[in-house]
Amino acid sequence: MKPMRFGYCVRNRSTRTYPEIRDLTVKIEGLGFESVHITDHLLGFDDTQEKKEPYLEAMTLLAALAIETNRIKLGQIVLCNSFRNPAYLAKMILTLDHISNGRILMWLGAGWYEEEYKAYGYPFHTPKRRVDELEESLTILKKIFTEDETNFEGKFWKLEKHRNFPKSIQKPYPQIVIGTNGKRMIDIACREVDGINLPYFTLSSQKVMRDSISAINEKLKKYNRDPSEFEISLFTNVTTISSQERLESLRRERKILKSQMKYLFIGNPEVIQEKINEIENLGVKKMVIVVESPDLEDSLNIFSKEIM
Repeated sequence: MKPMRFGYCVRNRSTRTYPEIRDLTVKIEGLGFESVHITDHLLGFDDTQEKKEPYLEAMTLLAALAIETNRIKLGQIVLCNSFRNPAYLAKMILTLDHISNGRILMWLGAGWYEEEYKAYGYPFHTPKRRVDELEESLTILKKIFTEDETNFEGKFWKLEKHRNFPKSIQKPYPQIVIGTNGKRMIDIACREVDGINLPYFTLSSQKVMRDSISAINEKLKKYNRDPSEFEISLFTNVTTISSQERLESLRRERKILKSQMKYLFIGNPEVIQEKINEIENLGVKKMVIVVESPDLEDSLNIFSKEIM
């Protein structure tokens, strides 16, 4: 079994300028991470700042980061399917694949942030409609990536003599991953794409993760997919702590029960490594993380040297 691989979210909900994102990305590449990821949001989350935090557009950012880097893969966590016509999204992905010399990823989700939709003039449809649109987008994207000319008529989009060149450097196309833990989207992902990215941020996440991995394995078998060629990844925070005393202090600050600590990636490097080994044994092949530390000066270096 291949060892756990790691990606890093260089723009999560925290506020970062372009120079900060660029410098962090270059550092992440130097530390040996496999990929960097950008959240696809147009609007901030902090009501105390009246949602005025700077949120640079994700795909434009990736184009800039492709020029600033040499080896690391460039992805999203995850693209909102509602924001871009799938035919136009295919053009963007193919362009980025060539700018990066074959390093772009395409991680996609159905969208969820209602206030953001309304602020930018997108209709916020029902969850079923948003997933229906995602499913049709995947059909269109895969056809465009592999066909010289695409003619398609679905429920939401119609393409007539569509052409999209140049084709991707990566064959048959860049990795497609769906971000979800929903039952229907797991089914779609196991049938149509290369992997699933599971969110892991709440205290109930471990049970959801275990149930999701069980469902993924059942669906892969149903669709005669090779599990070794399907990537299950996890998106989560990692908090490194220098001492047991600081761990107890942090637990009290965050009002986390002692019994709940075992489900979170919080602890010294040895403890975190043990927790990573546990989820690796469940079938998780990659983690996309944000590393923080309340008392260690360079938690990223510590993570890369002692855990990764």
